[in-house]
Amino acid sequence: MKQIFRLLSVLFLFALVASAFMMPEVTAETVSCAVFAPLLWPAGADNMGGYKNRLLFIPQDAVSSVPTLPASTVSDDDYVTAAGSFVFKDTVAGKPTAIYATPKSVGYKADSQGEEDCKSYKHTGEFFHPGNKKAADILARKIANTPGYLILEDNENQYIVGQPGYPCTITASYDGGKAAADKRGFSFTFDFDSVCPKIHMGTPIDIDALFV
Repeated sequence: MKQIFRLLSVLFLFALVASAFMMPEVTAETVSCAVFAPLLWPAGADNMGGYKNRLLFIPQDAVSSVPTLPASTVSDDDYVTAAGSFVFKDTVAGKPTAIYATPKSVGYKADSQGEEDCKSYKHTGEFFHPGNKKAADILARKIANTPGYLILEDNENQYIVGQPGYPCTITASYDGGKAAADKRGFSFTFDFDSVCPKIHMGTPIDIDALFV
């Protein structure tokens, strides 16, 4: 009986040692983790705030393809850069709607939102279009219930506001003022939800060509 017990003990010990050597090797390729690059700020770098006083609006239903964040990331740029371009259903007349904004009236920011483990960004912005032209009345009525995408620029980059399934919502209000010196025109506000604080346009649109 003792010999059987000793034999079982030896076999168990052998199996334990063998299993340790048979465990798969854990390499860098088998471990998935976030890799963070250094976030530095060189002395003397330009950092002018604000946005250019021109925007583009693209209705959601006017396009069959939209610059979109990649489904999977290969490089760090993929986290915040939309790939592709707008493809308009009307291949002849389809193009973004150019909107002039009063200088220093374009604002855009992204605030953190959500509970623990459920964080994302709430994008909000505004711009002002001056005057009381009928064309602005028409745009304000059409845009009231038309989700879509906005394109805006700062001094360095071009951004898309809105993504397929999460379009940008825009509202407009008008104030004619009370006195001759009062500001008169349309105040636009917009918002949308995203996992990114900003979405860069991988292929920027030539906005200059649309403001002629």
